[in-house]
Amino acid sequence: MLLISTELYSELSASLNVQIRKEKSLAAITEGNVSVKQVVQQVDNLLFVLAVPYDNDAFDGDISSNSAKELLEQASTLFDNVIVDCQSSACSIIAAWALHQANAVVMLTGACSSSALWDLSYKRAIRTESTKLVYVCSQIASDFDYRALCGCIHATPSVWLPHYPDARMTQESRRTLYGSNSRVGKDYTQKVEEICELLKEGVQA
Repeated sequence: MLLISTELYSELSASLNVQIRKEKSLAAITEGNVSVKQVVQQVDNLLFVLAVPYDNDAFDGDISSNSAKELLEQASTLFDNVIVDCQSSACSIIAAWALHQANAVVMLTGACSSSALWDLSYKRAIRTESTKLVYVCSQIASDFDYRALCGCIHATPSVWLPHYPDARMTQESRRTLYGSNSRVGKDYTQKVEEICELLKEGVQA
């Protein structure tokens, strides 16, 4: 599996415990004629990552539309599954091509109330790909009405990720919240597996 992250200032290096250097990053594709195979970073036996460098320069050049399209096509050929973590700004050409080429699109809502404003702002693009959408609501606060939030944007989440009170503390001791043995951890893991099953159905459709 390949994870592509377009976030400009990502914590991915720290989260995955890998040092993403410029020569093996999205920046390398922006600057030269290199293939995806040359620049992906291996995290473990099953996971590879392609992202911005850990010391990303805000003034580095942007990837062209043709390069972004070719990047995703190469990735799809090389890997069984490709996940593109798209940034929420309107200026990501990789996110635009990923939305167009994807078999399934996870729309993550919840988190904070501003996600409703984002959804409303991008509704034209969202409606274009409506048949691919899998809405997931992440309930990061215990005292927020996420169902009302989803009602505001006319979204019906297929999966509701539960509030995880000790999420930050858990992430300090393990890479992900998935697979935790606590009661809420087991519930969270089950919901993540539900998302995976929905994505499989989207790919097979």
